[in-house]
Amino acid sequence: MHKSLTQYFAQNGELVLPTIGIIKWHKQEAVWVNSTLQSPIESIIFERSDAKPSKLFYHFLSEQLSVSYDQAIIQYDQFIDQLFNIDQMPFELGKFGILSKQDGTYYWSTHFNSNSYFKDIEISPIEIQEGLVNKKNEFSIKWYVWTILLTLFAIAAILFKFL
Repeated sequence: MHKSLTQYFAQNGELVLPTIGIIKWHKQEAVWVNSTLQSPIESIIFERSDAKPSKLFYHFLSEQLSVSYDQAIIQYDQFIDQLFNIDQMPFELGKFGILSKQDGTYYWSTHFNSNSYFKDIEISPIEIQEGLVNKKNEFSIKWYVWTILLTLFAIAAILFKFL
């Protein structure tokens, strides 16, 4: 069951544990701050809730366990009921983290750290070198001079031909 739940969480980014809560993959987009592109922040959080799993989850579970839809519901409910008995170990969701219970309160400790995957990018302005600007202006001036000279030469050749 643990392997199926881990796979479902990896594919859908959410796992509903009835009467316990929801484990969610939370994503925050990258943002521009001055000249720095701050990396996106991804984290796995636990929210205390009394939500029910979706039909999609039960269909996934029934396919993974090779049982009927109704049997998947029964087996999952039994698994959740037995999950946090006094003698049971904490619930480990693959390499994502561990959900444990102490004194009736649930605690999520994540193993996922997005800082090891994403880094901030600092973009500095490009410095324009004065030498390049001056060379471009000199080339522009030479181009105009050559154009005028060629035009005058062409007019002179046409006049010389008619004379």
